[in-house]
Amino acid sequence: MFTPRLLVRLGSALLLTVSARGLHAQGPPPRDSLARDSTGARLTLDSIAVRLERAEAALALLRQQLATESSTQVRLRSRVQLELSARLIVNGWRTTGVASNSEVPTFAAVARPADPQYGSTGVHTLGLSMRQSVVGASVSVDSVLGGVLFADLELDFFARALDPNPPLFPEPRLRTARAMLVWPRTEVMVGMETPLISDLTPITAAGVAIPTFTAAGNLWNWLPQVRVTRELWRRRAGTPVSIALQGAIMSPFSADRHVTDPAGPDAGQLSGRPALESRARLRWGIDEEVAGLQSVLSHGGEVGVGTHRGWLRAVGDTNLTSWAASADARVALGHGVEVRGEAYRGRLLRGLGGGAIGQNFGVLGNNVDKPGVPLTDAAGWVQLNVQWHPRVIAGVGCGTDRVLGASADRRRNSVCAVQAMWRPAQPLLLSFELRDLKTRYAAGLQHARHLNIGFGIEL
Repeated sequence: MFTPRLLVRLGSALLLTVSARGLHAQGPPPRDSLARDSTGARLTLDSIAVRLERAEAALALLRQQLATESSTQVRLRSRVQLELSARLIVNGWRTTGVASNSEVPTFAAVARPADPQYGSTGVHTLGLSMRQSVVGASVSVDSVLGGVLFADLELDFFARALDPNPPLFPEPRLRTARAMLVWPRTEVMVGMETPLISDLTPITAAGVAIPTFTAAGNLWNWLPQVRVTRELWRRRAGTPVSIALQGAIMSPFSADRHVTDPAGPDAGQLSGRPALESRARLRWGIDEEVAGLQSVLSHGGEVGVGTHRGWLRAVGDTNLTSWAASADARVALGHGVEVRGEAYRGRLLRGLGGGAIGQNFGVLGNNVDKPGVPLTDAAGWVQLNVQWHPRVIAGVGCGTDRVLGASADRRRNSVCAVQAMWRPAQPLLLSFELRDLKTRYAAGLQHARHLNIGFGIEL
């Protein structure tokens, strides 16, 4: 069997043979040219030997790359290539002040008063955790109904995320799962994904299980849905520009129950209607898909506006309407600098992931067990990211959520964070994040700080 190395050597030998025959066919050269010819022949042989060594080194590197690539793939029974990925990370954290979650805080909480006899729990917490490790898998298949099929899923180990006493042994949790059929101008997606009106997420290694700026402008709940994207116009000459419309039918989820059945179905399911979302987007400088959400966009960008409408039955015999209007942007500024962010205004949005600082209803007088007025909020976040070296990403951002009306318990939440990720050598990852949280309650302002340092590997 002819290997690439054997072919290179045979070609070199053939070249030398032809060169030698050409020299003999010209007859005896003059005496004064013999020295020059012998020197040139030695130089030619040396040059060919160097080129042969370079070709062999390139082939060895190619074999190594192919072996590395094949090691991350598994061939399924259907002969489809399955690609596996993982980020195994240990997060060490310290939280100062009382927070909603000491491991991944989203807002500052009210401290319990000290007991005269037994004291208090204090305001400092510290711990180590691997619950934000992520495992994923993806496949792609050509020529499925005239398009390309993409499918992927991602899991972390943050089950029982809101449990104040998380398990010592982390339990897996399904984050996202998608199956997408993509044609030249149309895309259909079925699975679990973030809300269509809030598809962006900040770059971070410390806010993976509960995304950074949750309850401060970032709606993130992974909800079952069917999503359709249709490209209306595209300019291919020069800088690519496209305009598309998107629509989604989502599982109704409100994170509340009917007041008469606290252990019953979700109030969104009781409405008997799905949630509906739409979005119009403008994309430029990008041929197909925007770069990964955890990487800095090198060129181009995308802006969009969206709407949300849903229903829930939490009190009485009629449905309440949930609504939102949103805007989002992700733009490359050049030289490894990118800005991204989202903003919205809406009503009854707790079920989308942190809307109104995790509240749907205000407090009804002194009766905290009964829902009060449905809450409307205005929120948004922005993050500036810089990648001055392929192995280093740093960013700074802030988010805020302001609840309108005087009946809310939590009225305003502001979160700022600075983060950095360094990959000194594959597959190592080092991360750092410092987060500052300020939450205004009806009774006053609460403050907390969170430091997170991570060490892990990416496969």
